[in-house]
Amino acid sequence: MSDTVLITGANKGIGFEIARQLGQKGWTILLGARNKERGLAAVKQLQTEGITVAWVPIDLNDLATIHAAADKIANVHPELKVLVNNAGIPGDMDAEPLATKTADLKATLDVNVIGNFELIKTFTPILERNHGRIINMTIPASGNRFFHPFAYCTSKSALNQMTKMFGESFKSQHIPVEIFGAVPGGVSTDLNNHMDNRFMRSVEDGAGSVVKLILDNHHHQGKTVMRFGGLKLVKKVITGH
Repeated sequence: MSDTVLITGANKGIGFEIARQLGQKGWTILLGARNKERGLAAVKQLQTEGITVAWVPIDLNDLATIHAAADKIANVHPELKVLVNNAGIPGDMDAEPLATKTADLKATLDVNVIGNFELIKTFTPILERNHGRIINMTIPASGNRFFHPFAYCTSKSALNQMTKMFGESFKSQHIPVEIFGAVPGGVSTDLNNHMDNRFMRSVEDGAGSVVKLILDNHHHQGKTVMRFGGLKLVKKVITGH
């Protein structure tokens, strides 16, 4: 039986490319997407490449879809080994803190923090049986002078802290699930309007870095790991290690 991975927001961008690269390595892909038409189109595209893949309806704004997905996967794919929490929204990327609308900040937190929190809680029992892994796609908490969207950075900072605390809890409670954050660097996608400069990576390169982390045999519990090509850095300011 092949290894099985659930990737949220995998109908496009880096999520789709992670699905493709793992599928090419023989993994069974559960492609999470909120839109049926786009999800099935992505599934069809991967199937033409000989990849075993199925669409799973998941909308991080609708927690009931997360619970329904977990119930189905527990029955149909109890072997689930990895959850990649890739789905997210950028919020208003141009607004300074004082110009950020409360509704925009709340919407970003609802998806990037609350939605991922619910995914972690709901899928941990399945992954626990398989000594699985949870990978949260993220960015460094501090941002930088070139990239500092307020709502997005705030949500990812919370996600990084949540990853650390889940990791500490799993360790102290002897829960055999590894959780960590993956920072693929700046990747040109529609989230950043396909930003193009010398600091940005292609979707293929960014996804490849994440796939290497998924497949490695290293211990990353609670950490947020940056990997750019052959370089791997652990953000001590985030992990405390």
